[in-house]
Amino acid sequence: MPKHERSTDELLNEIKQTHEIEKFIKNNSGEFTDKPLHEMLNELIVNRKLKKSEVIKGSGLNRVYAYQILSGKKMPSRDKLIAFCFGLQLDVDETNSLLKSVGLPVLYARNKRDSIIIYAINSGKSVFITNNLLFENKFEILTT
Repeated sequence: MPKHERSTDELLNEIKQTHEIEKFIKNNSGEFTDKPLHEMLNELIVNRKLKKSEVIKGSGLNRVYAYQILSGKKMPSRDKLIAFCFGLQLDVDETNSLLKSVGLPVLYARNKRDSIIIYAINSGKSVFITNNLLFENKFEILTT
């Protein structure tokens, strides 16, 4: 996930005050997230010195489907991307950053299902244990 020099709030405040969107975009070109998801995922795998096969196994996703995500052939749902984050061993902030970067809703502590997922991530639980927690609490699991 890209590291930005300016916060999202700073960018938002500047957008609210700008009269020339083209100038804003030009001046802030390095601040935008415009990498495809599969490139971000592959970078995370390399930067964390993980193997694709380990990440996929840890995600609990179907192997063929996961490789299609990594090649850019498939765009995962929010749940599948969260499962991928388990495989990447991301924390809640990193998971939310990745979700945001592709326009998906972040994990929200006021949502019961999301709270279970947040708890599992913070507790270092696997996606498999997380799925059990979700199932036991009568919520849809992350992977099928």
